[in-house]
Amino acid sequence: MLLWHNWNYVITDVAPYGDIAADMLLIERAKHDWLLIGHYSRFGFNHPGPFFLYARHLAEMLVGDALPSPYNAHLLVIIGLSAVFIGIAASTVAALVDSDRKTAVMAAAATVLVLLIQDQGIGILAHPWMPFQLVPPFFAFVLLLAGTALGRLWMLPVASLCGAVLVHGYLPLVPFVALPWLLALGCAVLQRRRSDPQAPMLPAGPLALSAVIISVFMMPLILDMAVHPPGNIIKLWNVTRAITPQSGASLGDVAAFIWQFWKPAAPVYSDLSIFSVTPALWILAALCIPVACRDPKARSAVAHVIVVAALMTLLLALYVWRAPGPPYPYIAEFYLAVPLAVIAVATAGAAIVIVRWAPRSVGLAVAALSIVLVSKGSLTSPNQNVAGIRELSDGVLDHLGDRKGEGVRISFDNHDNWVFVTGLLLDLERRGVPICVEAPHLAVLFTPERICERTAPGHRYVLVASSACATTCIARSQSLPLGLALPPEVPPYLLGTVLDVVPGRDTGRPYRGSGWSIPDLDGIFSNAPEAEFNLPVAQLTDAPLQLRVKAWSFVAKELPRQEIEVVVNGQPVTTWVFTTADPIGERVATIPAEVARLQQPLSILFRMPNAASPLSLGLSTDSRQLGIGLQWLRLDAAPHKTGLSQEP
Repeated sequence: MLLWHNWNYVITDVAPYGDIAADMLLIERAKHDWLLIGHYSRFGFNHPGPFFLYARHLAEMLVGDALPSPYNAHLLVIIGLSAVFIGIAASTVAALVDSDRKTAVMAAAATVLVLLIQDQGIGILAHPWMPFQLVPPFFAFVLLLAGTALGRLWMLPVASLCGAVLVHGYLPLVPFVALPWLLALGCAVLQRRRSDPQAPMLPAGPLALSAVIISVFMMPLILDMAVHPPGNIIKLWNVTRAITPQSGASLGDVAAFIWQFWKPAAPVYSDLSIFSVTPALWILAALCIPVACRDPKARSAVAHVIVVAALMTLLLALYVWRAPGPPYPYIAEFYLAVPLAVIAVATAGAAIVIVRWAPRSVGLAVAALSIVLVSKGSLTSPNQNVAGIRELSDGVLDHLGDRKGEGVRISFDNHDNWVFVTGLLLDLERRGVPICVEAPHLAVLFTPERICERTAPGHRYVLVASSACATTCIARSQSLPLGLALPPEVPPYLLGTVLDVVPGRDTGRPYRGSGWSIPDLDGIFSNAPEAEFNLPVAQLTDAPLQLRVKAWSFVAKELPRQEIEVVVNGQPVTTWVFTTADPIGERVATIPAEVARLQQPLSILFRMPNAASPLSLGLSTDSRQLGIGLQWLRLDAAPHKTGLSQEP
């Protein structure tokens, strides 16, 4: 059914963007390096493991050449994984409510139909966005825990598989997986000892197989520590220390957040809204729960799923209470599986009761509903691609002509435009254009390999609103609307001119080179071990020049000292020292005349060997590699000729 409804996406050349393109950029690493980390986080780190990314990479290797674009192969494996986890869930429900093969088949079919009815018109089961991908394995995990707690220990290794997949995909799922897994195992052991007091305390076979599965999924995390020390796991530890809020959300906010998953409401697609359970399913559940309770096995299964749902709800309440930042619904999209699990097991339980009474009628009803979903349903995901990405990349290729091998450098000042830059990077790389982006503060999105090095060659383009460049854009997209413009000509710098680098009066923008983040209220911070200004100085004389800045540096108890080496035209001229006792102030450097005349435009490079991110020190969620911060900069003729300056 999922393939049927998404076939148009499978056979169409799609240019994805945003989170989907960012994951595809990360997957590219698997072609030339170890890919040992997962999906990126808005807090500047990567989630624990690469399961979902390697599954998509494998699909691209196997069938990518036979399809119009890599995205098509990725979509195929996403649909396949959804089908696998829904199949696991359906088999689990069938085993919970009945052991008779004929009625078990009907129970499994009822479970699948519940998922498909919920997915009608939304398509979360056929979409590569990571919050959506977590719903099917979490659905299966909840049901498997209920089965394990009932004493079906053969479900424990499968639950371990689903739990490991979930942890790879999303760091906050660790407590949602670990604690319920242990509690379900404890319940299973008690059930086992109650039925057979002579049985061993722990089930050796299921535990051994579970240990093997968990070890396999732990291997990338451990290997990452050896290949890329200190490893992503250390960064994750620092993140957990840094992002815990001082005060949690209110009880009312927590309750409202949880209620949005349970309330009957028509699901509406949005990047930040939740997909509440469709009212039709709640009506179905209201009818089915009393019927299911007529059967002892079905009643027990429904009760155990409700208990697991209550535990997951308690954990979600604690998660939302201590969640950093606004509790956007997508951070708990996986939890949508909890009410769906309750509805599914109730529906399946009722189905096996009814099928004993009227097997032919129930079978015909299920078949008819399946036919309706195939012919009239809509199990596709909107907003998977945008035509504007291809319009921009076509414009770049037309502008470059036979020079596309020389490469491209992209810069942008509006942070919100990163979603389109990911798509542009991906599409131009596919079309044979080496490309990098001048945004070191967003390396977690674009991957470090695609951040432009300071001396990297390439034709420079700036992504701007299409209205800002009117007829001067080399490429424009009417659907976004954005355009790519050539960098404006840098005006000559007049000695004595103050270059501000704060929003609203960023007169230093034309002169900034690589290594800087986007200006904020106080100024601009470097975000690389080196950051550069290039000043085409008018009217150079034989006199030395004096560089004066209002600057600060990132210092803390964990990093009490920063040394900023000032290098002009490749020649060191001074070193500024910032400490916790002296973190901010004006700094001065004198540039000898012979150094100033070495090249034009004048290159002023700030070299920061101790630059570090607050995230790496466990101080905050800021992942920028901070060194020097600037509020303004000016260059003057020195009052008198000196040698190399060593001003503090």
